[in-house]
Amino acid sequence: MNIILLERIEKLGQIGDLVSVKSGYARNFLLPQGKAIFASKENIKIFEDKKAQLEGENITRKKEAQNLADNINIQEIVIIRAASESGQLYGSVSAKDIANEITKSGVSINKSQVVLNKTLKTLSFEDISIKLHPEVYVKLKLNIARSEEEAKEQSKSGKAIISTELSGGDIRSDRAQKDARRFEKNKPVDKENKIVEEKSDVNKTKEKTLEKENTIEKTEIMNKKN
Repeated sequence: MNIILLERIEKLGQIGDLVSVKSGYARNFLLPQGKAIFASKENIKIFEDKKAQLEGENITRKKEAQNLADNINIQEIVIIRAASESGQLYGSVSAKDIANEITKSGVSINKSQVVLNKTLKTLSFEDISIKLHPEVYVKLKLNIARSEEEAKEQSKSGKAIISTELSGGDIRSDRAQKDARRFEKNKPVDKENKIVEEKSDVNKTKEKTLEKENTIEKTEIMNKKN
């Protein structure tokens, strides 16, 4: 589908660009959000007539956004959440949660301005971007911790208390992984199951012995007949 962009879209184009996109992307996002219009002959003519006005309005909005970005005093957003010993959150942190915390800090934004391409499900200390304008972004630190004390510790060390690097599918801290390995090593043996397994092995041995004896007996009988 051919459309005309009414604002800069990252990796797509600048305001006024005529671009081709998938129909679903246009109908479900760009058009309803007022970021583009159909590239019909009528719309192309209307855009050309209003191009200077639209570009002027965009410059004004960009300046306002840049002015806001220059005056933002927030450097870190702290979100306290309950989590397990391994650092897994009991739930998750969404763009809406982050937007609410930033708004509480004095900068009013909505969830669509939070650039978040993943669901946050573990304790975290990382950079996030806030889009104040299609061409103006602000970077903040997101600090997800179990307590204010833990948040301070993460802020001081510059990293989450747990390791967020996958290690064979394990996303736990080094300490949690060591505890898990120690538990497996010292895991008590299920005596009842062990006894059942031992009995099964004994029965199998007895069956093999009987089969062998029966074979010998049959062989002896055949030899006597002959």
